[in-house]
Amino acid sequence: MRPTEIIVFVSAVVISLLIGLSSLLPAEIYSSAIWHILWIAIAVALIFGLVIIVRKTRNAKRATSMGRLRHNGPALIMHIAFLFMIAGGFCTSLFSRRGTLHLFPSQTSDCFISPAGKVGKLPSAVTLLSFAPEYYPGMNFPKDFKSELKTDSGDTIHISMNHIGRLGNYRLYQTSYDDQGGTVLTVTYDPAGIAVTYTGFFLFAVGGLAWLLRLAGRARKSIKKSAPLILLCFISAGSGNAYAVPVVDTRTTDSLATHQVLFNGETVSFAAFADRLTYKLTGRGSVGGLSPEAFVASLIKYQEEWSKVPFLKIKSKGLREALAVDGKYASVDDLYDDQGGYILSDLYEGGAGPIDKDILALDEKIALLIDLWDAKLFTPLPADSERLRSNFSIKAEIFYYKINPVRVLFICSILTVAFILLMQILKKNVRFFPIIALLGFAGILAFAWLWYISGRVPLSATPDIMQFVGICMILLTGVAAWHKEAPLLLALGMASASFLLLVAMLGMKDPVLSPVMPVLASPWLSVHVSLVMLSYAVLGFTLPVAVTALMVSSQRDRLINLSMSLLAPGIFLLGLGIITGAMWANVSWGRYWAWDPKETWSLVTLLLYSIPLHKYFKMQKLPKFCSIYLILAFSSIIMTYFGVNLLPSLHAYN
Repeated sequence: MRPTEIIVFVSAVVISLLIGLSSLLPAEIYSSAIWHILWIAIAVALIFGLVIIVRKTRNAKRATSMGRLRHNGPALIMHIAFLFMIAGGFCTSLFSRRGTLHLFPSQTSDCFISPAGKVGKLPSAVTLLSFAPEYYPGMNFPKDFKSELKTDSGDTIHISMNHIGRLGNYRLYQTSYDDQGGTVLTVTYDPAGIAVTYTGFFLFAVGGLAWLLRLAGRARKSIKKSAPLILLCFISAGSGNAYAVPVVDTRTTDSLATHQVLFNGETVSFAAFADRLTYKLTGRGSVGGLSPEAFVASLIKYQEEWSKVPFLKIKSKGLREALAVDGKYASVDDLYDDQGGYILSDLYEGGAGPIDKDILALDEKIALLIDLWDAKLFTPLPADSERLRSNFSIKAEIFYYKINPVRVLFICSILTVAFILLMQILKKNVRFFPIIALLGFAGILAFAWLWYISGRVPLSATPDIMQFVGICMILLTGVAAWHKEAPLLLALGMASASFLLLVAMLGMKDPVLSPVMPVLASPWLSVHVSLVMLSYAVLGFTLPVAVTALMVSSQRDRLINLSMSLLAPGIFLLGLGIITGAMWANVSWGRYWAWDPKETWSLVTLLLYSIPLHKYFKMQKLPKFCSIYLILAFSSIIMTYFGVNLLPSLHAYN
């Protein structure tokens, strides 16, 4: 790179990281003059980029002006799209209005209160006709909140979570409620900001699609096979506790397995419920040789006996030491002193203690046990219940939990990695595509299977998301195998898929048993999460490609070309994921962007992975440097998905 290129490159990276580091600062930073100046500078840089693109389009040696436009048009549209998004943000910051409207039954009001305490005027007075929370069947956990308002003109406005009420250019959002039958609504007015920003969203989709179509026309040749590799060994070990446990008759547990129960507002088999509860309490699939159904049935019947058995898993060493517990498991009696006092209450420091998070996790297990013993955790469904599922779906559910497809996929992926490496050491010319394609097809079936038995797109819990991304990684590796890419790349791709599936397996050992929050009961969830996680899979695949490029110098140029071809669809998918998330937020909370840490770092990831594609930097001519950059850029994905969980975030749904 020339000195000017180095300066611009470093500046782009530093600005991207500064945007990410802003999530560590107080929220006031986003309304400060410095922050506005930063985005004005970014807008100026985009305009400068537009000028360069226009000049290149005019000077391009192509037969027709249409040919020149087809070549540079996508970049032109993308730059304009980002300018519209920045302009929309400024419009929202300068001209929007926002506040809260608290209404009681039959109360009429034409005012709302802004965050600064100022009174705002609505275009029409509204009266609260009714408000009613909608609960999950058999539970007191809200599934939705619904308000019905009447305007001066006699029109009725229906408002609920993920359903906006409109009053002229004002939008009304269901935010909360009180214990007196009143409703709390968020009021927003932002017609200019939404219109300009959404125009930017539309242009990004159009420009990105045109960009991909242009890149798809470039043929990619096969990459030669790499040098012999070093065999990777994966060793796993396990241990467990052995203790005497009270046993329920097997005929009873066998009949219970297919019985349908109502749990968290959903109809599931007792076997599926028992499997999740067993993993939640113990971190294992069986206890003392008992199946999950037998374990839960025994828990219900022999409460006093189980209180003395150490089966509650405690991950934290500090908490185990505080409780004076030997090993990784504690009994219920271990959590109470001689006077019957709850020891965890004495240990908890209001959220500020080093083991407070672990105390809350263990307290959640105790709460589940208490609900189980009080017959409040689930509700058996009678034979004539309208909520009963078909026998086929129940059997499919039981079979799924017995087989555990995620574990099977993980084992097969690990074996595939070992097989690829072994064939390279033996210098055998083997076609790996059929094996990987078969695994990918099995992964799709497993995901569809889970979708069928759960009755919804399984993308709300971390294990499901990791399973989805792991399957995507297998499919991407299959595409590479079809094009006969370097075996090292295939091995690293399958190893990455194995890691993701391992994370999914570990997550299944601590499932979330609370029902879905009302804001997540939205069709936007599956669209937004699917796009974002698919983009992470595509961008994440550049990591094994970059590592392979560093290790196999003879293939470095070709592999960097492969990385660059992955960046385009990855960035486009991530951009669409961010856009759909913003639109979802606008439907649910009345703001399309809140500088939440998850939002901020997803933007940083988009910017960092976009930099190598900019022709100004000519990254493809520096394959070794580009490989190192892509390896380091992967840390932004880790920060986006895992690191931000350490910060206060709207996306901390657990």
